[in-house]
Amino acid sequence: MLELLDGLSDAVIGVKATGEVTADDYRNVLVPALEERLERHKHVRLLYVLGSEFEGFTGGAAWEDSKVGMRHFTAFDRIAVVSDLDWVQRMVKALGFVVPGEVRVYDEGGLEQARTWISAPPSPGKLQFELDEEKRLLVLEPKDQLEALDFANVAQEIDPFIERVGSLNGLVVVAEEFPGWDDFAAFTAHFRFVREHHDRIRRIALVTSSRYLAALPRLASHFVEAEVRHFPWHQRAAAIAWAAAGEQ
Repeated sequence: MLELLDGLSDAVIGVKATGEVTADDYRNVLVPALEERLERHKHVRLLYVLGSEFEGFTGGAAWEDSKVGMRHFTAFDRIAVVSDLDWVQRMVKALGFVVPGEVRVYDEGGLEQARTWISAPPSPGKLQFELDEEKRLLVLEPKDQLEALDFANVAQEIDPFIERVGSLNGLVVVAEEFPGWDDFAAFTAHFRFVREHHDRIRRIALVTSSRYLAALPRLASHFVEAEVRHFPWHQRAAAIAWAAAGEQ
């Protein structure tokens, strides 16, 4: 069975599994709690405790679990799994890289650590950004290898603004060298972010010393609707001025 845990913030769903978990447990406990929270929050967090009394999933429960994951793939920005079971820990570590949000696994002795982490404020991330609402301009500056949560943080900030005004005049990416991605989940999150926003941005300026990034405008013209231009590293101001003039 599944039971909801108390003492967590409204955006955190805590679930403890005991005995055998069935499909009805998902339909009657987890799914209603998740859908209720998503009416109030764009993203939620999940604390999943599978302790010593947990005996496993029925086939129907495994199917319901996969359906919840597919239907709400981008809804979770953090997932913490607490279990001493080796197969659970291995599964979470093996599959965690495909989840857009952050995923951590703890043994049962780390339950309080898991509760603290799942409720903690989001980390500032590796992708610094600034939205100038007056100019309708977004500036992105990667500081280290990008993580999936970096793109979720940016989207959470700019999507409501884009919905109000329709589009951005420009996007400026400032990166002396491209730092790469922390894992495959970050790569897919980056690809998804571009796919979901490229037709809402008029101009994209790349300010960089990287030969790889400098060559992107020619390649990007085949995939994005925005006008893309490269600027040398010392021409940040010129890049911002050009991108902000995207409405002209």
